[in-house]
Amino acid sequence: MTVQVAERDAREIAAIMPIMESAFHPEYGEAWTAAQCLSLLATPGTSLITAEMGGVVTGFALTRWVFDEEELLMIGVAPEFQRMGIAGNLAARIIARAKASNRKRIFLEVRSNNPARHFYLQLGFADCGVRKAYYRGSNGNRFDATTMALDL
Repeated sequence: MTVQVAERDAREIAAIMPIMESAFHPEYGEAWTAAQCLSLLATPGTSLITAEMGGVVTGFALTRWVFDEEELLMIGVAPEFQRMGIAGNLAARIIARAKASNRKRIFLEVRSNNPARHFYLQLGFADCGVRKAYYRGSNGNRFDATTMALDL
């Protein structure tokens, strides 16, 4: 089945929330609420991109940009669709759009012990900083975030 990637708006929040709840383990405190997503999308320079297969939303990405830099805030893929290239399709769209918009760099933050960090390294992102105790898990544990950048 082909992955369809498209720019969306706040009307798609309800469609991404089941992915938000299932793709991000509560132990790490990374998932956002619908209200947080809606608030973000009300801010200029933000976007929501979804991936669909057979008319079903299987993944999403949230980004924001200021001047010539973009920040990848989050990529989520429904667990039953992971390892099917969906995150790669979302990332490719974000990178292509950033290049077409003459952005110089894309930043992101990822939990330092998150296996997704390897995915970002494969895309060409490089470590450029650490935010100590950035994430707060459901049990109160704190986890560092690695800041990564992709120069375009």
